[in-house]
Amino acid sequence: MSSEERREEVGSEEEIEKGGVSAELVKGGILRIKWVTGKTSAARLFGKYGREGRPDFFRLLFGAIGGSLRSQFPEDKANELFNTIRNSQSFKDSLDEVFDSMKRWFFDEIVPKYKLERGDVFVISTTLELNINTGELKWDKEGTQVIYWVRSDRVAEKCREMGITTGAGGEELNRLRKERDELANRVRELETRVSELTNENNRLRTENEELRRKLESIKQVLG
Repeated sequence: MSSEERREEVGSEEEIEKGGVSAELVKGGILRIKWVTGKTSAARLFGKYGREGRPDFFRLLFGAIGGSLRSQFPEDKANELFNTIRNSQSFKDSLDEVFDSMKRWFFDEIVPKYKLERGDVFVISTTLELNINTGELKWDKEGTQVIYWVRSDRVAEKCREMGITTGAGGEELNRLRKERDELANRVRELETRVSELTNENNRLRTENEELRRKLESIKQVLG
């Protein structure tokens, strides 16, 4: 794959390539998860060509949920919540519905819209909401984006469809590349800043937990 036909900045270059997850706990016990699948194909993500003959969708999503819980709770609590949620009937039912909905959306809407072919590589960036009290999982279809890569033998065709000149001039194509690189640099800067703030927040949370434990110990001694 040598050219990217469509790109929306959904994260850093590494996150787009390899996948990533971020999460926040909002009112009502809802864990809002931003999930980037990383480079994949329809056969791997939705079909029997994933690991062990099972769609990679489930393995990747379970990893995203586990990572999201660990980002919001101490590890022991996160593991306990994950096991409880995973075994709940509400989670199992809603997980199947999310999988079926995303699969239908991809093949019924995305494939025809962008004329994707067998073996084409893409990334899906989406948002999910997990009720940590009931286990119910919901998918935000409207907030879902797709990035896909075009094979070298189809670049000229795709550029013609977009009205982009690929000849000696190629001014529009060069302008788009420059704009892409500038946006990517800015996104990387913001990602670095967010990472720094997240690390500081985690440090303060750990320090606070330690102080609370010491306080409880002193209270017990004093009676």
